[in-house]
Amino acid sequence: MYWVRSKPANAASIHSAPGDTVVVAGPSSSLTIPGIVVSQIVEVMAQSHRVMRIKVDDSNDFDSELFRAPSLAVALQSSNATKVAVHVAPNQSRLRSESFSKWITNDVRAAVAFVWPGIDSSWVRQFIEVANSVGAATTVICANVPKTNPARVANLAELVADADLILVGSDADATALSSEFGLSGPIVELHSSLSLGRRAVKSSVQEIVAFLPKDGTDSLATLLAAFDAIPEAWIDRYRLEVVMRYSGSKALHMVDASYHSEFVTLVGEDISSSNLERLVSSSSALIIADPAFDSRAFLTAVECGLPIVVLSSAELAGVGRGYVGALLADLSRPVSVYVALTHALRLADLQFPRPDEWDALIVRLLGKFEAKDDPTFADSSLHGE
Repeated sequence: MYWVRSKPANAASIHSAPGDTVVVAGPSSSLTIPGIVVSQIVEVMAQSHRVMRIKVDDSNDFDSELFRAPSLAVALQSSNATKVAVHVAPNQSRLRSESFSKWITNDVRAAVAFVWPGIDSSWVRQFIEVANSVGAATTVICANVPKTNPARVANLAELVADADLILVGSDADATALSSEFGLSGPIVELHSSLSLGRRAVKSSVQEIVAFLPKDGTDSLATLLAAFDAIPEAWIDRYRLEVVMRYSGSKALHMVDASYHSEFVTLVGEDISSSNLERLVSSSSALIIADPAFDSRAFLTAVECGLPIVVLSSAELAGVGRGYVGALLADLSRPVSVYVALTHALRLADLQFPRPDEWDALIVRLLGKFEAKDDPTFADSSLHGE
């Protein structure tokens, strides 16, 4: 049983003809997972609705940190420029509130806010208040990640108490928020796409598995140069297993000649499906060069929710569309591969959702938006589902 409060008395009537614009607000940088997730939500939503994206960042240094690689999902996103209007929210609270009021008008059907643990979300209260004032359906999407501070749930409850729907990624968050709200608060529901917690505790050694094309010695040279760039003081924390069919002895000599050769294993034979699944699922990150659209290794890594580094030398094949855990690197530049690998290993504590889970999330949101247009939705102050 879930419960939802009706809109405030001074809100625009939710029985009037709905607008056709959906507003999505949240972090913006395509070099960070929160920004990539928001981009993916906007991408899927824009396939069926006119979307306004409001970029909300708590400072100007959100993308200043080193060792961040471009996102494959963002690179593969289609152009929906005619359906997406983009605004950047001011950092100052009063100016931000005024901007929300200017952008969120009566033609807005629904307003969606995305929040991420550890990122300032104080703007959400203003966002919901303005959206409520025009009668838009309001939803807050809350990601769940490892090592989240439990105290954030109580703080979040104060910010989102006037929303219609809260989607979270963990049972613990759903229970805590429902407890904070009681029977008079917004609907709180669980959705699998928002659970980025790791599937199992990993050892102190990070296992990296790389798949290279047959006799791909150029790719191997780039990968070994990137791996050799890991500082000697840290290298005992890493193991690299390279799967590459090869002829002759050149590939073996290249591995033997690499600086960190004792931490590298070269596998030259075909791998069965069961061994492939075992190898990938036990890894901290996957590296794959120019994957085919039906790449078994890539699809297995997606099923496992692993961070993936795609080494690309040509036009992208389209594999990985919608997978927010995949990063891009230039196959011809070892430094690019090193940056992407470092970024991927920093994300090894996360388990990323499959692309179809974003579709399911949007279907869930659209279902709620449609429910808001039902004249029976707000017949009383409380509604059970």
